[in-house]
Amino acid sequence: MATSNSAEAAAVQSAAVKEGTTTWTVNGTPVALSTIDKNGYKLYSLSQVAGELGAHVKVSSSGFELNDSKGLHTIQIQTGAKSYLVDGTKQEFTVAPVFYNGKTYVELTKLVTGLGGELQADSATVLSFALPEGDFDTLHWSADGSLIANKSDAETTQLLKFSNTPGNYELFSSNDGAVDIAVSADQKWGAFSDETGQLKLINLFNGVITPLGKDTSVKTDLVWSQDGKKIYFIQGDKQEKIAQISLETGTVKTLLEDKVENKSELRVSADEKNVVYIVNVTGVAKNDADSTEDSLTVDFSKAGEQLYKLDLITKDAKPAALTTELDNKLYPEILNNGSIVYLSADPEGNAANSLKSIGADGKSSNIALDGEANWAAGVSGGLVVSAVTADGSTVIYAISADGAKSELFRTAEDVTEVSASHDGSKLALVSGGTLWLVQNGKALQLSK
Repeated sequence: MATSNSAEAAAVQSAAVKEGTTTWTVNGTPVALSTIDKNGYKLYSLSQVAGELGAHVKVSSSGFELNDSKGLHTIQIQTGAKSYLVDGTKQEFTVAPVFYNGKTYVELTKLVTGLGGELQADSATVLSFALPEGDFDTLHWSADGSLIANKSDAETTQLLKFSNTPGNYELFSSNDGAVDIAVSADQKWGAFSDETGQLKLINLFNGVITPLGKDTSVKTDLVWSQDGKKIYFIQGDKQEKIAQISLETGTVKTLLEDKVENKSELRVSADEKNVVYIVNVTGVAKNDADSTEDSLTVDFSKAGEQLYKLDLITKDAKPAALTTELDNKLYPEILNNGSIVYLSADPEGNAANSLKSIGADGKSSNIALDGEANWAAGVSGGLVVSAVTADGSTVIYAISADGAKSELFRTAEDVTEVSASHDGSKLALVSGGTLWLVQNGKALQLSK
């Protein structure tokens, strides 16, 4: 590249300059960057750094103009001049850029940050785009491998979509309803019910939202069928029905109307032959024959959460109770072998959580873990489970339908949320509000 200051170039050429390389991890890949040491400062090849960051470089008689790959930032630099412009604002280098042996060298930190990137000196990491700041929660995966997360501390709704490269993200949606969506099995679509009860579909590639049908009854616990042609849900002001809607016609069909209220945590088997759900059984009011206020009592002896299973194939089938214990039941899942797994928690908090399995024969058993389970989710190959060990570490396991268990990730940090991609190959974690991507046992930080 040409230089705009030949006198400076000649002076640098004749001075004692030490050439070398320094390895930085750029967007997740180790790269040996060309450097020179001048007057005790290490400067980096402008063209090489710009290329690794995906920035565009223009050379003219007045110097260099660099633009980041998203077209958000512009830097104007002159060789030999400490002053430079970032988006039209004057800045100062500690050491002026120099031309040496056919290359221009600049300060790494100021070049990276001027282009909107981030430099993490403690881990020798350079990112093309700075990590977003804030607290994140409510994680969902899309078919292109991207992660959608809610920036929970934003003044208005901000759903950000993250790629597998740290710092590479974009605003996906600002729709309040899209924060907590049900994702289709192919991870191409999300579904949610707005404040009127109207079902909406959101394209997980581009964020476009479209209505589904015209029904405005209350709908909760949305679940997609495996083939993506139907969405199942719990219906009614008191969560007393189970229904489905056709994506082709928008027609709603009631599957169960037994007047039992407080249904939740609906799950549908892959073959759509059965659904499983939880009923929150409340206390039973009792009174004397005169129904006086003083005689009114409430019996809570049978209050609690119970799992039910409904056969969708047999005509006029009635829900069958799967449990009778009064423990809290969380994260139920139907595995491909027909067994049902859920997390059991003592409502009084006197006993550790356990992971339980109900087989096709109705028999219940515990799934052994090296810690106390606190989250579980079904994936195409079985189950992904998070547990906290005695020393406070979080361990995430993959459990196949036949019970085989393997450790996916372990961290000493406190983890408040976990999400697994549909095939279980990727994990997303929230720790202290910070978002992490886990793949092949390695964690990449996506926010700060």
